Amino acid sequence: MAKDSEIHDRLSRVEEIIEQLDADECNLDEGTALHEEGQELLAEVREILDEGSGEVVELE
Repeated sequence: MAKDSEIHDRLSRVEEIIEQLDADECNLDEGTALHEEGQELLAEVREILDEGSGEVVELE
């Protein structure tokens, strides 16, 4: 379950970043930094998902 919270936390931050960028309340440098942070978080999520590839988890 640790992976679930790791993924959830990263995706929540990505949502925050998108909201900040959509609100158009940052300058170009801040926007670029937010974009890079979002890309890094998404890459981490992909890596976590790839590690779990092929595993079968039974949900109750």
